[in-house]
Amino acid sequence: MATAATLVVSGAGVASAAPPPATPNPGGDNVWPVINLDRCGGPIQIARESVPGRTDLLGVTLTPTGNFGASPECAAPVKVEWLNGVAPFGHAVTATVDRPGSTRVDIPIGAGVSLLTVQTLGVPAFGTSQYVWMQP
Repeated sequence: MATAATLVVSGAGVASAAPPPATPNPGGDNVWPVINLDRCGGPIQIARESVPGRTDLLGVTLTPTGNFGASPECAAPVKVEWLNGVAPFGHAVTATVDRPGSTRVDIPIGAGVSLLTVQTLGVPAFGTSQYVWMQP
């Protein structure tokens, strides 16, 4: 998989627009750790937002709603992947969620339909996957 340039922003410093249309994910919009230990349990909620004035960018916001990803002791290395019609077709970026609040990753997903997958690296968890429609 090729790695694309990305901007990771923590907190609410980036303006955003409504979420683009996406297919539902059977597991919802959360990444759930497989082993739900009291110490590091709970989901990371995934939100998708278009970036105002940039139909080629998608903002993916990762927000811990439990202990998983909310501290360095419960860090969650996350991989955001997307497949689209732009060679080399498969793209990925990574971010570590390890503090309270949101971590945002802006990805150059491009216009049209792309398959977006969010999962953890090295930590067993149920991820999310859906088709996203970015209107040109």
